[in-house]
This record gives sequence, C-alpha cells and structure tokens, in this order.
Amino acid sequence: MMEPLTDPAAAAALLTGWEQPMVWSYLSGRMGKGYADHAAAPRSVAVCVGDFTFLAGEENVALAACLPLQQRAFTIVVPRTPAWALCVETHCPRSKPVTRYAFAKHNSFDAARLRRFAACLPQGYLLRRMEEADYYAARQREWSRDLVSGYPDAAAYAAHGAGYAVWHGGALVCGASSYADWPGGIEIEIDCHPAHRRRGLARACAAALVLDCLARGLHPSWDAANAVSAHLAQTLGYTPADSYTAYEITK
Repeated sequence: MMEPLTDPAAAAALLTGWEQPMVWSYLSGRMGKGYADHAAAPRSVAVCVGDFTFLAGEENVALAACLPLQQRAFTIVVPRTPAWALCVETHCPRSKPVTRYAFAKHNSFDAARLRRFAACLPQGYLLRRMEEADYYAARQREWSRDLVSGYPDAAAYAAHGAGYAVWHGGALVCGASSYADWPGGIEIEIDCHPAHRRRGLARACAAALVLDCLARGLHPSWDAANAVSAHLAQTLGYTPADSYTAYEITK
C-alpha cells in the first residue's frame, strides 16, 4: 500500500539529518513528490526528485517495488539504511548497484583559481550565464535536457535555478546548472556534448557556477556519479566526504 504525501513536513521526521540536498529540496517544497505507507503518520517514505528516489524510515517491500520506482525509464535509488538497500536488491530485480561519491558540505574554494578555470576556453567557445534562450536550447537535446529538467518552464528556472553554458558555432555544447535547488543552495548537474569533451568546457562552466553560488551565499552541492566527475570536483576544490552505494533501475 502506498499513499502520496501532500505535505513534505509529514516525512520530515524520517528525513531529518540525511545529508542529501535533493531531500532538502523536497522538504523545502521546491521540488519532488513524496510517497509513504501511511500519509497521516508515515513509517516508510519514498521521495522522488528528478531521476532520483530516496528511501527512508522502515524498509517496506510494497514501497520499494511500487510506483515511485516505476514512473521513469531510468531511476537512481538511494537507500538511507542497509536494510533498505537489501530490500531494493531483493525486490527490484532490475536494480544495479553503483558507487557514487559525496563531497563535504563545507569547502574552502580558491576563488582566483576558479576564475582562471572559467576563463580558460579554447578559441571559438563562449561562456555565458544561462538565461531563457539557454533554457530552451537545453530542453531540445537529450544530452543537455537534465540541465533544466527540474524546472517546468523558463520562469521557474529564472526564479530558482542557476547555470552557465558554453556555446560554439551557434549551438549549446556544454553546461553546468542546477538539477535541483533549495533555499540554501543547488545540486549541480554538468553535461557536455560528446563531440566537445576533454576541452576544459565542463571545468569552465562548473567553476563559473561555483563562483556565482558563492557570491549569492548558496551552497553548490556536488554528488559524483563516477570517478571522472569526482576528479573534476576535487580539481575545483571540493573535499571528498565518502562513497556510497545507490541502485540504477532501467525499464
């Protein structure tokens, strides 16, 4: 049995203290949906933000195998406890364990170094803050869609999102943007067109976005899906926290 949560506060007791910024985004009411075993007094909860589903509270077979995990063609499931992890492994046969890399929530960034990174672009490439035109350009391509997929329209992105894009030959080729946000920060998403990788574009976009966040008093959260992303984060000045196991589910 699963019930939708109409008020994020109902799940707060099960989610408080979890260092997952997308959970913070849900609790703030900015993004995502929640589901529970009992909406009035949840003991088990699933929080869905974009491609991610976060599982907390008591492990629950019905919740692990039901709608929250099946709404999208691709889902990344993050269990809060080992018991939840075992529940996913046992009852979601298509789940594949993957290692993700978390970073400290307090970092000492070198602003001068970040400015050098942001300025270091090959000839013919232009770095700029993402605005309405960039929002629509990102939505038009599969490789760049997640740069803005958390925002239903350009107005919502302008109100709460943040990002930097690189253009080349009249086309968007790379971007660093908010995958999710909450009142104190953003979760960074970086995507680069395959034909333009290994040219420092992702580093430039990310450096510009981190500088922008610092100037606005926002935390630029980074959670790496692989070792390449983790290396880039450390190059920018992030301090590694730990690695953890998540589960990818593809329909």
